[in-house]
Order: sequence, then C-alpha cells, then structure tokens
Amino acid sequence: MKKTIVILIKLLPLVVFLLLWEYVFASSSKNTFLYSKPSLIFDALVKNIKNGILVDDFKTTGLETLCGFVLGNFIGLVLGFLLWYSSKLAVISKPYIIAIGAIPIFSLAPMTIMWFGTGFFAKAMMATLSTFTVALVQSYDGAQNVDTSQINLLKTFGASRFTIFRKVIMPSSFIWVLSSLRLNVGFALLGAFIGEFITAEKGLGFRILKASGLYDTPLVFASLLCLIFLAFIFNWLVGILEKNVQAWKKN
Repeated sequence: MKKTIVILIKLLPLVVFLLLWEYVFASSSKNTFLYSKPSLIFDALVKNIKNGILVDDFKTTGLETLCGFVLGNFIGLVLGFLLWYSSKLAVISKPYIIAIGAIPIFSLAPMTIMWFGTGFFAKAMMATLSTFTVALVQSYDGAQNVDTSQINLLKTFGASRFTIFRKVIMPSSFIWVLSSLRLNVGFALLGAFIGEFITAEKGLGFRILKASGLYDTPLVFASLLCLIFLAFIFNWLVGILEKNVQAWKKN
C-alpha cells in the first residue's frame, strides 16, 4: 500500500504537467503547432511504433550507444588503472588528459566523418570518445583514494604491486567505477545522438532532426520519449551490474 502511494505521489507532478500542457498551453492552434500536446505526441508515438520507424531508430541508437558505452568505459578503466600502476606515466599524462577532457565532443563530430566514415562505426566512436575520459578519471581517482593502511599492510608482507592492485585497488575502486558508469550513460547517448545529428540515415537523433525540419513537433517529442526510455534502460542495466558487484564484494 505504501509503495502504491509513493508511486502515485511521484506520478502526480507528471500528470498535472500533462493536463496543463494539454488543456492550457496548447489551447490555440498556434501553440499546438509550436509546442504540440500530449495527445498528439501519443498518437505519433503509437503510429510510428506500429509502422516500425521508431522501433528501427530505437535499435540503431541503442546499439550505437551500447557499443560506445562498453568500449569507452573499458578503455578508460584500463588506462585509469595503468596510470595508478605507473606514477611517472600519470604525471606525464595529466596535462593531456585535462586537454582531452576540455574538448567539447560536438567539435569533434565533423572530424569523425573523416576518421571513421558516416556509418554505424562513426556513431559508436562518438559515444566512445564521450565516455572514456570520465571512466579514466574516475578509475584513477578511485585507485588513488584507496586506504593507504591496507596497502602498507600488504607491503609489510612483501606483496607485489600487482598483488596490491588485485587484492585492494580493484575492489576498493569499484564504487568509483560504478559511479562513472552512471555518469557515462548520458554521455554515451549524447555522443551517439550528436553523431546522428551530423550524418545518419536512421536513429533517434536523425529522426528528431528530420521531424524538426518538417515541423512535425509531435514526432520530435515522440522520438525524445524513446530517447528517455533508452536512458532508463541503460540506467536499469547499470543498477543490475551494481547489485551484482556489491554481492560479489560481500562474498
């Protein structure tokens, strides 16, 4: 009963917003043209799911995001732990990491066309570039913030640097790594989305760009809903991974 009440309370602001949007802000034909309204958006969503357009776009953007998310986090994780493993490499790499992190991902989009072409791989690479810096910094900071007393204890027993890394650094850094995964869900989606904006023949970013060019506001919002749903799916998957990691750490 309490869970039902909590869910209803959470949904109340959304319901109020949708009712206001439907009957107040979209009361005139001009406002309906500019901002659409929930009923038209729902019709566009159902129509384009039935004809398969949004389903195909959803799959395309989802796969691009997934590939970039996995690859970007893997590369960042490996590099971040390598920087901890070699303090000299960390000192040399720090200004370059700051420089890479300061580059807006949108500025690299035109270059990815020359580097990776215009197909699926280019969008996945945009998602990768959007995520690996965060994963790198989080994994390195996680390794740096491990309790030094544990490291010193293992050193007194003659443990090698690799043993310290395997027994202490990796398990203790997982909370930082998982935090980077949650952050990178949005960055991976953004990278794939920007790639589709620059050049694409399908995908949610392409659909939004095309629909806005045709002044099809309901389809724009319907595509945005699909994008939000995709973000929820990725966050849900990260949540499952987080629970499994915590269970593994306890064992």
